Amino acid sequence: MYIELIDLLRCPRDHEESWLVAAFAKMEGRFVIAGRLGCHVCSASYSIRHGVADLRSVREPDDDRRFMEADAPAEAVAMRTAAMLNLARPGLLIVLEGSEARASHMISELTEARVIALNPHGQPAETERVAPVLADDRFPLASASVDGIALSTNAAEQLVADAPRVLKPGGRLVAPAGTRLAPSFRELARDESQLVAEMTGPLITLSR
Repeated sequence: MYIELIDLLRCPRDHEESWLVAAFAKMEGRFVIAGRLGCHVCSASYSIRHGVADLRSVREPDDDRRFMEADAPAEAVAMRTAAMLNLARPGLLIVLEGSEARASHMISELTEARVIALNPHGQPAETERVAPVLADDRFPLASASVDGIALSTNAAEQLVADAPRVLKPGGRLVAPAGTRLAPSFRELARDESQLVAEMTGPLITLSR
């Protein structure tokens, strides 16, 4: 994991948001290959193994098999996702989850976006802009820090519910067509497989 991308991570437990303190055991240049991440609020400790930050509460026994090489999607598919997320300028921060993370490297190359590949199917190539991260049912990122999220058809309902917290106003969500959107989203487009919505921010009730 590229060292600068570690600064984006937050403890996913249910308490005030906190930075993570890092201790590195092995590095290659500015890439962290092995180490630990610690939360000063709840004292939770998370590992970095093979360059992947693991912020889950329990490590699954077949974790090493999860990172067998997965086929990258066609360039047209990656470009479609990039367009739906409105990646019009370099440096935006996006999350690609599950099977959507297979396009991480291609989208980053096309748009110069920074990509958190969350619970990826296969391990995407690590670069200065792409970081594979494992998490449970909450995005391990700060509130209002993300410009776009693309969720797979198997995304956990808890991740869908947490999306409004991490998206910036104006940020976009690409999700399966059957996803039930929170009131803070405005639907922009939909086809038989996916929908695109924009984060409008919390609703404000006016009173006299």
